[in-house]
Amino acid sequence: MTLQLLDALAFDLEGGPQEPLYKKLHTRLVTEISSGGIRPGTRLPSTRSLARTLGVSRATVILAFEELVSEGYLQGQPGSGTYVAERLPQRPASVPSGPGVRSVPPSRPDRPRGAGCFSGVPERLYVPRRPVPFRPNFPSLDDFPIELWARLTAGIYRRHARTKNLLLGEGDAQGYLPLRSAIAEHVRLSRGVRCTGDNVIIFAGAQQALDVASRLFLAPGDRAWCEDPGYEGAYAAIIASGAVPVPVPVDDEGISVDEGRRRCENARLAFVCPSKQFPLGMEMTLGRRLQLLEWAANAGAWIIEDDYDNEFRFSGRAIPALHAIDDGERVIYLGTFSKVLFPSLRLGFAIIPDGLVDAFVAARGVVGRYSPLLEQMVVAEFMRDGHFASHLLRMRKLYSERHEAMLDCASRYLSDFIKPLPSETGMQMIATVADEFDPDEVARTAAAEGLEITPVSWFAVENHTPAALMLGFSAFSPATIEYGMKRLRTCFEVQHRHSTRTTCQ
Repeated sequence: MTLQLLDALAFDLEGGPQEPLYKKLHTRLVTEISSGGIRPGTRLPSTRSLARTLGVSRATVILAFEELVSEGYLQGQPGSGTYVAERLPQRPASVPSGPGVRSVPPSRPDRPRGAGCFSGVPERLYVPRRPVPFRPNFPSLDDFPIELWARLTAGIYRRHARTKNLLLGEGDAQGYLPLRSAIAEHVRLSRGVRCTGDNVIIFAGAQQALDVASRLFLAPGDRAWCEDPGYEGAYAAIIASGAVPVPVPVDDEGISVDEGRRRCENARLAFVCPSKQFPLGMEMTLGRRLQLLEWAANAGAWIIEDDYDNEFRFSGRAIPALHAIDDGERVIYLGTFSKVLFPSLRLGFAIIPDGLVDAFVAARGVVGRYSPLLEQMVVAEFMRDGHFASHLLRMRKLYSERHEAMLDCASRYLSDFIKPLPSETGMQMIATVADEFDPDEVARTAAAEGLEITPVSWFAVENHTPAALMLGFSAFSPATIEYGMKRLRTCFEVQHRHSTRTTCQ
């Protein structure tokens, strides 16, 4: 069973008609098996594992499985597990809605001309996913102070009960000024970024800011450097603008500027993650940063700095943001609240040089008009009253503890299979895989157990990547991390037995 199917099952159980959960699970599984979404012979997760993944009682899964077995969709094999039957029962044909009614196939619309620009967008960018171990880049939502957030929201409603036009009317395309000012002060203190609220523009997440920047800076056919391996959303935004991404390899110092020049000296844009390269995790050295800025100044190019993972540093000392050492005003700084607060907030920001603010604000007015005002007001108050700083401190401590828990569990349960690389910051770590294992196979086996294991190779275009996995820890308690590591060990053992049998044949 794929992670996408597990997610679909979870969403079905949360919504839909009011009927027993086991009936909902039964109905969805029948649909998937009958349509070929789950193929005959497929081994299903154990009832205990599936119940934990879906967040339901084991009894719910057992009842659904028992009904499916009785109907002939599943077969239990003692000591081995539960499998989809090789020969499926015949489903009754659908009954027409009335006499004489015949099915008329709908007309097929022409394919949109721009559809090709989005044909390669990975599902991870648009399919909602639950935080199953070990999904990376996901905050600990259980530890978010939602009661405080509710009080702040209610207080704003009360204060504006007589001035509804402000709260319920239209917003500023650039964003709520008190929030922009709070962001400017925060990045000045934490990242050394010199700006005012006038340089800040609020977006519906950093991805939207990246989309707008790509449209403004790139004409069709222009080239743009992207780290390889690198963030898939950057590649998608550049392709959607009609431009051509140029994969540039990274090394221990960050993006290889020399190689970028060799591949495309006159690129118009470079997208980089200097604070923590995605997905490999290294920090771009000061020398490499200066080299990148020099190239941009000479080439008349722009740099987009995605500072996605800087807030949760729990050891070492961070180098200031690339923007902080940019005297030529060539860097567009992107930040997001999706990871430091919560994803559904959909608020991010860009810090723009003075001469470009008007163009970005005009583009923001076209792309979504403006962000919801209430959420901006709550975040502004959350920051102004010190709650934001307190929340970050709590999360740094929490994530540091979970980072150590993952290292400990990897040492106890997986020392024969992976070698984790400790991280100084962020929400995930990289773990190299022993030579005999294929990270893609491990990921597929883990998905059947309700785990999300992300091979680094998924983010590579041309560059050869190490046999490594990206393992998120921030959203999971130490007990969940231990449970997940034990399940992951089982996945490695399954692949090891399979490779041993193949070798002996």
